[in-house]
Amino acid sequence: MKRILLLPCLFTCCFLLAQNQLPVLSNVEVQRTGDKILTISYDLSDAEGNACTVSLLAGAKGAVALGFNTDNATGDLGTGIAPGTGKQITWDFSGQATPDTNRLRLMLVADDLQPVDIQTLVDQVDSTRLVGDLTFLEGVRHRTTGAAHLQETKDFLWFGFLDKGLETTDQAFNYGGYTAQNIMGRQPATSTNGDTYLLGGHFDTVDDAPGADDNGSAIAGMMEAMRILSQYPTKKSIKYIGFDLEEDGLIGSQRFVQQGINSDESILGAIIFEMIGYYTETPNSQTLPNGFNLLFPNAYAEVQSQDFRGNFITNVGKQGGSATLMQQYKTHADAYVPALRTINVEAPNSWQTLTPDLGRSDHAPFWVANTPAIMLTDGANFRNPNYHTPNDNVSTIDFTFMSNVVKGAVATLAQLAEVQHADSWWADLDFVSGVPSPIENCKLKLSPNPASGSVLVEWATSCAPQIQRLNLLDAYGRIVRSVNIELGKNRHTMDLNGLAKGNYYLKVESSQGNFVEKLVVR
Repeated sequence: MKRILLLPCLFTCCFLLAQNQLPVLSNVEVQRTGDKILTISYDLSDAEGNACTVSLLAGAKGAVALGFNTDNATGDLGTGIAPGTGKQITWDFSGQATPDTNRLRLMLVADDLQPVDIQTLVDQVDSTRLVGDLTFLEGVRHRTTGAAHLQETKDFLWFGFLDKGLETTDQAFNYGGYTAQNIMGRQPATSTNGDTYLLGGHFDTVDDAPGADDNGSAIAGMMEAMRILSQYPTKKSIKYIGFDLEEDGLIGSQRFVQQGINSDESILGAIIFEMIGYYTETPNSQTLPNGFNLLFPNAYAEVQSQDFRGNFITNVGKQGGSATLMQQYKTHADAYVPALRTINVEAPNSWQTLTPDLGRSDHAPFWVANTPAIMLTDGANFRNPNYHTPNDNVSTIDFTFMSNVVKGAVATLAQLAEVQHADSWWADLDFVSGVPSPIENCKLKLSPNPASGSVLVEWATSCAPQIQRLNLLDAYGRIVRSVNIELGKNRHTMDLNGLAKGNYYLKVESSQGNFVEKLVVR
């Protein structure tokens, strides 16, 4: 798995809870003194003046499970830490059994121990954002017939994860000469284990369909859930994944399950969106596979009771742990999204021979690996007449229905991942002296940032032969400025006139790989 541009992040909630606002960590700085002594300074604020429990977690750089012992840390941590500036923690990590304590991952958590109103989180799902994202995503996203928009979609995921401070990575692999990528954003846990829940869906299309429902609805829905949940720390990690090459036979999700799970990562469950936007109240609009009434009489009776209308989300699990996850989604959706009609379908263990239609998406590789997973779907070709056709466009999507499916996922993940009324900061730290790696050496310097009119982009002279092109992309991953760089040049002034205010990303194409810096245009 390739890791690129691992940024420190600050989870700060901009949405104000009616009962109580979240505490805020700011101005976090880490200094190394002596051989293996760290001093962490920070400011802590809380609108209501609540004292917080402050925790320090640590592990090896890039680790999922932060299991180093920090019990000997002293200073402003533990219970009853009052808001204020100039807080300080000292930690002696000389006793850690790790091959390289020059490279660490640290996390600071400030929790005021107030309850989180799950309904408030759920109600933040915004159909207007779903419309905007899906309007952008609509279009052929295929490796040969829609390569340009496929890359824009990958960039949309990448920059969306970065913008919310997630650990952003990709899993790249070759498929017939095409460089496929699963794009991932991980919300680190505030506990010391690697327990993780997944939310994902595929972003590719067949070669001639704009794929609004299949599967742009999943990607737009996942990103909306991510925007809401990433505001809050969680005791268990949440990983958001856009899978590549589903339409070629679940290739991306198979690669992830087989090779993409970190050694210290434990997948407790995966929620897979597979077409979540088509809804109809027309009688007999919902068809079912042959034999469905015999294998799933209860689900069949529910569909039949409303004259086979396509007015529900199908919640597909498998006997065992996946069935438990299936019921958890339904329980939370029923509690927090009562307008959503959810019908459970529990596949048998022999689903590959008895019910192959229930394994036609990216949940199936998880089932094969005996990892709990569910598929949420509107039924694909059993409901949507536009399936795999040029007519699969935004105009056919019911955004109220789609919003409700996303709300169900937000409620479920908030409960299972154990959302906290807290703030967290994390960073990967290198204390190694000497020559930086090429990718570090080529790090961009932007001045000013924020900028208006123009921005000066500079990089080290020794890196100049590696820089080939600078691309400025908007928040959707669309290139809005692009320039070739003359060999040996180590600076460029980029014109920003005519650009709307907001967040942009300078993406460098170099012989050493690609990397990104965020630019704010004002």
